[in-house]
Amino acid sequence: MKKLLPGYLNTEIVKSEIKRLEVFIGFLLTGVALSLFMQIRHFNLMRDTFRNPFSFPFILLTAALMIALFTAGRKWVLRLQRKGRRLPRTYFWYTVLMEVSIPSLWLVVTSLIEETSSLLDSPIVFVFFILIIVSSLHLDFWLSACMGMLVSIFIASYTYWVTETYPIKLHLPLAIYYIRSFMFLMSGICAGLVASELRKRLTLTFQEIQAKEQIEGLFNQQVSKEMVEVLKEKQDFTARLDVTIMFLDIRDFTQKVQHLTAQEVNAFQNKFFSPVIEIINANNGIVNQIMGDGLMATFGAPIKDTTHYKSAWNATLKILDFLKSFRETNPEHRTLDIGMGMHCGEVLVGNIGTESRKQLSISGTPVIIASRIEQLNKEMESTVLISKALFDMLSDHIDQHETKGMIKMKGLDKEVEIVKVF
Repeated sequence: MKKLLPGYLNTEIVKSEIKRLEVFIGFLLTGVALSLFMQIRHFNLMRDTFRNPFSFPFILLTAALMIALFTAGRKWVLRLQRKGRRLPRTYFWYTVLMEVSIPSLWLVVTSLIEETSSLLDSPIVFVFFILIIVSSLHLDFWLSACMGMLVSIFIASYTYWVTETYPIKLHLPLAIYYIRSFMFLMSGICAGLVASELRKRLTLTFQEIQAKEQIEGLFNQQVSKEMVEVLKEKQDFTARLDVTIMFLDIRDFTQKVQHLTAQEVNAFQNKFFSPVIEIINANNGIVNQIMGDGLMATFGAPIKDTTHYKSAWNATLKILDFLKSFRETNPEHRTLDIGMGMHCGEVLVGNIGTESRKQLSISGTPVIIASRIEQLNKEMESTVLISKALFDMLSDHIDQHETKGMIKMKGLDKEVEIVKVF
């Protein structure tokens, strides 16, 4: 998890940087449009505000320069994002210096051109607040704090220089303008604290997501992915569905593994059952239980499937093909044999248990019947036995079969007609 965290944070930082640059571009374009509107509709006001005819074009030139730099920066960041690379540390310090220096340069040059200190009350000064606030999207305390400190130093220095060079009667006491410079410093610190908190929240969110995915991954090993998705939407999921139940058992499993170590037994089980489970999953089935020598699978749950019997039959054929290749590629298991039993019917799908301990279950008489049918394989010297009810649904897909008649099932009152298909 710790190894993945830097990559996750870098991705989020790149995203936030793109958004930050877009905010600035939008802000500057709006400012330029508003300035042009004022120039056209209120020409006399703008003329009285700026005595030097070069001052207004200089505003537009400065804004255009910043828009160009922000646009170029956005393209470069997008290129890095596509390549999956992180933003270098030098880039962030470059943005801090650039974003502070250009408006600062404009204030100094315009004050020299206009020969006035009245720009201390200009709205341009408050652009620095926007720069500091949006700097929190860097997700770095020191970048925001440093920007606040640089702006504070500049505003204090600018205030001293411009009031000494071009003394005029200001709207507020001079001390208020120095206090304003201190407020820029505090804004930078506050923005840095916000950035730090955002970074912490992102880190916690990532850790929670990773923990959730790990738990879900473990849960998926015990329960089918389909069932997990259903439970996400409805935790107390319960439904009655028509399904096909499959039981699969490895013949004489105990005898075959009695001389193997625990590790060898586990390796054999994984080698055999993993492909079988993949076949079941690929045919819209879910594995409900994995026993030491067999498994139970269901087709048609938890998501309703009206062709569950076809899916079960396709899975059966592929499992038999796999068994043949498994014997060929593993000479030590060339005598390996399995028994499969299947039946269809309505079952109860959902959570069964107490409030403190519940188990996802598929239960009902069809499950018992399918289990009993599988147990008949050894007695009938067969590989796949199915109920007559399931056979009637699959009759168009089965070429050869042998009817075994009505069989009394252990634990059940009624008899079930059995059909041998392999």
